Formats: sequence, C-alpha cells, structure tokens
Amino acid sequence: MNRHIAIVEDDDTIRTLLAENLRRAGFTVSAFFSAEQLERQLDQNFHLLLLDIMLPGKSGIALLETLKKRGLDLPVIFITASEQESHTDAAFAAGAIDYIVKPFNLKHLLQKIENLLNRIKAPAAEGAVLIGEGRFYPSLQLVRRGQKEYKLTPSETAALEYFLRNPNRIISRDELKQNLRPGKGGLRNMDNHILKFRRLFEQEPKKPRHFITIPRKGYALRLT
Repeated sequence: MNRHIAIVEDDDTIRTLLAENLRRAGFTVSAFFSAEQLERQLDQNFHLLLLDIMLPGKSGIALLETLKKRGLDLPVIFITASEQESHTDAAFAAGAIDYIVKPFNLKHLLQKIENLLNRIKAPAAEGAVLIGEGRFYPSLQLVRRGQKEYKLTPSETAALEYFLRNPNRIISRDELKQNLRPGKGGLRNMDNHILKFRRLFEQEPKKPRHFITIPRKGYALRLT
C-alpha cells in the first residue's frame, strides 16, 4: 500500500527534515507551510497528518476542527513546540491521536508512525483487520470469528472504524457524538455496540482487554 503522509509545518528546517526522512522510509509525502495550503489539496488521499499548532494564518487546532466538520476523519499527530496544557487539551478534544513536543526523537517518531499506520490500514485496500479473536471486514460490514460470520449494522461499522482510527486513547461520548451519527437510539446504542464488540473480539467478554469502558469518561480500543 502506498501510504501518503501530509505535513503542515511552517519551520522550513523541520518540514524538510520530516519530509526527507519519511520519503526514505518509503512514504509518499506532501509538505505544506500553512493550513490554507493543505486545505487546497484535500482532494488527495492522505493516510496521516503531521500538524503543528502555531502556524501562520489558521492554527493547527482550527484546521483539525475544520477537517472534522467536513467529515474527514484523517488521523492526526501534533508535533509542536507548545507545552501549554490548554493546547494539549484542545488538540485531543479536536480528535488528535498523539501530541509530540519539539524537540523530538526522529527515530522514535518514524517508528510510531509505522506502528500506527500498520494498525489502522485503510480497510477497503487491506481487507480484514485483526482485533483480538476476530477479523473485521469493513467493506463487507461483517466480522469473522472462527468459522462463523456476524453482520454489523452501518452504525456498528462506523463506530468500529472510528475506534480503529483512534486506538489506545479515551474517546468521550461528546467526541463520538460529533464524529458519528449514532442512529435512532442515539449514544445509548454505543453501550450496546461495545457489548457486541466484546462478544465478537474478546477472548473473555466479561474481562475485556480491547474494548474498554472508562466510567464517566468514555471508551477506548486497546490494541497494545
């Protein structure tokens, strides 16, 4: 699979360093100076966005919020010099997968990107996604476990795909409401979705390792 990464970074040195090393690692890379430049190229099929917060013009957080409003669930990692707690909170609230403070270890970043993209491969291109005891086929809207197949509803499929795009972090009910159409039953159905996912993927559904409910905070898909 040809994995395409977008970079939005106004520091020429960092932007060039990231682009060159990602290309050496086998990725296709498009690098932009500003949020507005990226917005003019949203017809491209990006698999991951590396994004700074403090940019000329629109900020990185504002850009991510715009992408979400347009229905683009592009995985985003912030790489920024800002250590302000307000920026960190806003980044994760907007849907970021990770938040890395400059200066960063380039080798560790490349490995993190590789691990992430291997875990959230584009479903239509890659076929099945293995989670615990089951295999998820997004294009078919079904799960196979052993010799049995289980159909998923459109709402269940959308929820499962969203968890796969945002693994190993707490996803609040507000975030799910903003990014999914919960269906007729609203977010009350999410509890039922989680129970079903546990039956399909967990070795012991009553002792889940992957689909976790965090009281008063939300849910998480644990893949590590």
